[in-house]
Order: sequence, then structure tokens, then C-alpha cells
Amino acid sequence: MKKLINLLRGYVELEVSGAFPERLLNLCAQNRLQFWRLCWIDETSFTFRIALQDRKRLEELARRAMCDLNEKGRRGAVVVAEGIVQRRWGFVAGLAFCFLAVSFLSRFLLVIEVTGNDTVPTAVILSQLQRVGVRPGAYGPAIVEKEAANEALLGLPELSYLAINIYGTRAEVVVHEAEKKPKLLEEDVPTDVVAKADGIIEHIHVSGGRALFQDGDIVAKGEVLITGDLDLKEPAYGTVDLGHLIVHAEGTVTARTWRTLEESIPLTVQGKTYTGEERIGYGIKILWFDLDFFQNSSIFSGRYDKITRTDQLVLFDHPLPVWLTTTTLRGYSLEERTVDQEEAVQRLEHVLNARLEELMAANQGEVIQTDFVTREENGRLTVTLLVECREEIGRTVERGGETGRIFGMPQNDTNDNG
Repeated sequence: MKKLINLLRGYVELEVSGAFPERLLNLCAQNRLQFWRLCWIDETSFTFRIALQDRKRLEELARRAMCDLNEKGRRGAVVVAEGIVQRRWGFVAGLAFCFLAVSFLSRFLLVIEVTGNDTVPTAVILSQLQRVGVRPGAYGPAIVEKEAANEALLGLPELSYLAINIYGTRAEVVVHEAEKKPKLLEEDVPTDVVAKADGIIEHIHVSGGRALFQDGDIVAKGEVLITGDLDLKEPAYGTVDLGHLIVHAEGTVTARTWRTLEESIPLTVQGKTYTGEERIGYGIKILWFDLDFFQNSSIFSGRYDKITRTDQLVLFDHPLPVWLTTTTLRGYSLEERTVDQEEAVQRLEHVLNARLEELMAANQGEVIQTDFVTREENGRLTVTLLVECREEIGRTVERGGETGRIFGMPQNDTNDNG
């Protein structure tokens, strides 16, 4: 263990000569100066080893003992480090600079991660965070996380919660989206329930107002199915017209409907044929500064595909605020190509099915039967989807008047002057 400690802190091997060299050994013992590997050469000289840090103290004791010191060699980790610094000072300086750069740059934000959002785009959240100072390159310790989160939340009404957690060069943004409440018409707003599609009524349920149709009736789009205008019935043999009462009409109307959806594409399209011409340019971004290493990097004549790749530099598993950008430009020309009809039909059918699913989801409907019809006309391929379905066709719309108000003047057949 002592040998390992001596190697780590370093030692020097010396040859001592003088008239009375034993006096130096006595002085070392009196001053508790450790030495080892004592080896007598003759009566006036010997060699031994001492710690490198005790060399200056030994020189003072040697002058008092009137002895001469001759250094035979040095060993240990400290000696090796000194030799590296002396011979390769540039490498040591560069290494020290790298450590200082990592220590300093690790206090800047390099990555911002957003979690918890489904419908609100991440780009919208990052844009709002940038307005409050949370962006790549920002000085992390200067950001007050709670204040920045509250300020960003004010500009994002789609969110109900936002928290910012900074871990070194990474900022984690946790969000919760606000629940969207359906827009409901107030009960004191006069309304009618109107058909939003043609169909045959299978079931009509009235919660308010008066139904103008019954099960099995055929209705057209735009017709009033449930009216908010109630005719107040006067008693039998009555002579007074009680008028009409305006109410908030509501209810559900389920009907069988027939939908026609259509999509088309041209039979010939312009396709790319690459010419083999290719240019590659490089750029570097340091924090907010962009540098291009080639002139007119974004301006070229002709048609080109521009492919940009950005890689962030990493040192000792720590990302640096330095990004290397590689831009590849590939030249191409346009040529007329004939569309594969079978593949085109499949793509159009897929699009129509997606539209049908969205339509049924919006109207709480179900599909009973479907049929596709394909035709070519004027250089275009058209696919038509014929659908028989069952869905909710009622739509609540506002009408004129005020709820609870009675219209119509009372009439009396009896002549008051009679």
C-alpha cells in the first residue's frame, strides 16, 4: 500500500555525499522527514528515496549537514503529469478548454421535449415557449420555471396545465389538454330541429317542441323535423284563439340515408427523373448563429430536390449547442407518366372509406351497404362510393322570436255592442 501511495504522489532518488553523511540522516529523523531504500555506497556516500514534496526541505537539511545532493531520477504519477504538461502543453490546454466549455455550455438549454399533447401541435407549444424565453440556447439558470410556465399557459387556451422541468441541457415540458365542451344552445333560445340530409325516418324522439313528421316519412335536407312553434289548442267549443307559443325544440331523428361520395385523379401525371447532378453543401449553427460554407446555398437554376440533414455535436455524452447541417441538392427533370389504374383505384377507395368513417363518426351512424363505381372520363379516373346507412340527421338551428312568448291576438266571436 505504501508503495502505491508513493507512486501516486511521486518520489525522487538522491545520492548524498559528504564528510559526515550520517548527520543528514539524523536531521531527517529529527524533522520527521520520511525516506526509504537507504543504500550505502561507501563511508562518505549513500542513496535513498524521499517524497517529491519533501525535496526542498531536504535541501535545507543538507546545507546544515554540509552534504551534497545528486538527483538520480524521479518516479510517480505527478512526474508523469509534469512531463506531459511540459512536452504537450497544447494538448493539455485543449483538454482543459474542452472541460471548461462542457461545464459552461451544459448550463444552456439544448433540447426541449413536450409530452402530454394529442391534438395541440408540438410546434404551437414550442412557439409559445419561445416567446417567454424557453428555447434552445437559453441560459437555464436564468429561467424561473413556474413563472415561465404560467406565462406560456396564458397564450395557450387549449391547455389546462403546463409545467417546465429543467434537467441540465434538457427541458421537459409536461402539458394537459383542456376538455372541449360542446357548444350548447341555451334553453331560452328558440330553435327548430332541421334535417341535414335526405332520408326515411326510422325513429323520431321529441324532447321539446312538436314533431312535423312520423316514423316512415320521407324527408328532404333542410326540412324542419321538430318545430319550436307550438299551436296552443283552445278548449272544445271555445271562441278564443290562444295563439302560438315559441319554445326551444330539441330531439333526435334516426333515418336511413343514401350517400354519394366521389374522388378522382388524372390518368397521367408528371414524374421526376433524376439527372445525376448532385451538389452537397455544409453549414454550422452555433446557438443562434448560422454559417454556410458554400455560396448561394439556396439559389440554383433548374429543378432540384433539397434534402437537409442536421446533426448535433456531442462531447462525452453531453450535447453541445452546435449543429452541423448537410444539404444535398439532386437535379431532376419532369416527364409524363401513365398512372397504374389498379393502384389508383385502390388509393381512391381508401380515401373514400376514410371520408365515410369520419362522416359516420360525426353523425353517430352505421353503414348498411356500400358499392364502388369506377369510370374514366376526360383523362381522369373517378371512383364513386354509394352508401346506404343509418344515422342521426337532426340539426338544431336558431329561429326568430323569443321563447315563452305567445303570438296571435285573442279573438271573440261575440259582438260586445250587441
